[in-house]
Amino acid sequence: MKSKLLRKLAKSQKYLILAEIKRSQGLSVSQLCERINLSYMGVKQHCVALEKDGYLDTWRRPKGMGRPEKAYRLTVTAQEFFPSEHTNFTGEILKSLEQVYGPAAPEKILYQIYQNQTVKMQAKVIGATLEERARSFASHRDADGYMSEYYFNPDIQRQQIIEYNSPVLTIADQFKILTQLENSLIENVLGVRVHREEERVSGLYKCQFTLLE
Repeated sequence: MKSKLLRKLAKSQKYLILAEIKRSQGLSVSQLCERINLSYMGVKQHCVALEKDGYLDTWRRPKGMGRPEKAYRLTVTAQEFFPSEHTNFTGEILKSLEQVYGPAAPEKILYQIYQNQTVKMQAKVIGATLEERARSFASHRDADGYMSEYYFNPDIQRQQIIEYNSPVLTIADQFKILTQLENSLIENVLGVRVHREEERVSGLYKCQFTLLE
């Protein structure tokens, strides 16, 4: 019953709202109206319903002038609508390997998985310049559920890849080497060093990779 409900919601206006908020650090109703083709009242009604169902929460966000505005952000429960690559099951397998073969076993398995992923991604990513390769990389990662996008940050004059979802987040929390392997994958595919910054607020996730030429 739950899987049917999720599939139904994934095609709805409510999912569009969840997806837009996921690609942010929280949005007001007015900001959501600008991003999706819905009226203010339509967006507001959906947000109220999603908050009631436990998928959104709110906070008062400070503005430059005037009263703080009400903004919506995802709760942890809303993560069920976004790709997770069966992380609970995978985590159990890795912990079982640790119990049977010792503490180094999961790291060896993860290392080999990321070696294979690096080779596959290197074959997919195209482009003569770093920007072209970064855009191609972000496009492939986005297709894999990372909600990834290319961004040029004018403040620091650096190219970045920003991701708003991590299908392997649960595993990364259990096995810290995975974060290093993710960084190495990007560095080896793009041929540059990366600086990683991760931010989590409520159910929102943002990982920013700054490309260091």
